[in-house]
Amino acid sequence: MTELLSSEPLKAFLNTMRAGEVRTGRVISVEDREVLVELDGFSGPGKAVGCIPHGDLTRKTIGHPSEAVSIGQQLTFEVTGVDCRQERVWASAAACEDPALRAFLLGLRRGETHQGQVASVHNFGVFVNLDDEPDQCIGFIRIPELTWRSFDHPTDVVTAGQRVMGEIIDVDTRRGQVQLSLKGLEEDPLLSFADQAGLVATGRVTKLVPFGAFVRIVDGIEGLVHNTEFRDEPVEHPGQIVSEGDEITVRIVEVDLVRRRLTLSARNLP
Repeated sequence: MTELLSSEPLKAFLNTMRAGEVRTGRVISVEDREVLVELDGFSGPGKAVGCIPHGDLTRKTIGHPSEAVSIGQQLTFEVTGVDCRQERVWASAAACEDPALRAFLLGLRRGETHQGQVASVHNFGVFVNLDDEPDQCIGFIRIPELTWRSFDHPTDVVTAGQRVMGEIIDVDTRRGQVQLSLKGLEEDPLLSFADQAGLVATGRVTKLVPFGAFVRIVDGIEGLVHNTEFRDEPVEHPGQIVSEGDEITVRIVEVDLVRRRLTLSARNLP
């Protein structure tokens, strides 16, 4: 590991650096887990050194960093973090690997919408080919961001080849990925129950837990009936009263929009 020279000029130089900006430097060390670069633009005594971790060197699959860079090579990279106290700069060369891709990603904004075509559907999420994207860009929808509705598998919501529009919730230049939310463009069904405390409804028991039962009153909306809310007599386990799949009548006791919690009661109801 190359030692950093502690100096006021160095600290002043590091204070000018900001995460997200692009810098250049020369490779001075290639190690198993990281590559060290001498940062351009520092004119004080010693060297200003940046560290590029193995995973931030390239988006290509490599074994050792020496497969991607060599001593003396000039690199362009994105600053990902600056620790002035430790005199350490963290960087990502992968974020600047493809200028066209980087320009595309930086042109996107959180909260905006973007269209694309579903490339593949997996049990961990959905990959999307975004419109106007350059090669190697990945649009991705995590499972919780697919819909407010209940579903068993992502294929119940989208299929390969389907056109979708999603809200941009994150742009990752290091991974070349755009995270989308289809749910973000849907109205939260819980909002329609915001002032419905006291409403009596029929729902289906979806899950039993030691302290109560979850009941779905409409698609995408489930609430908890605590063991104390089944009857006046003590209930040690909800299985004494209901089973999964049962339809029961419940009263909405409380609607918590912030935590998205619905408190239900089955006491003194037919």
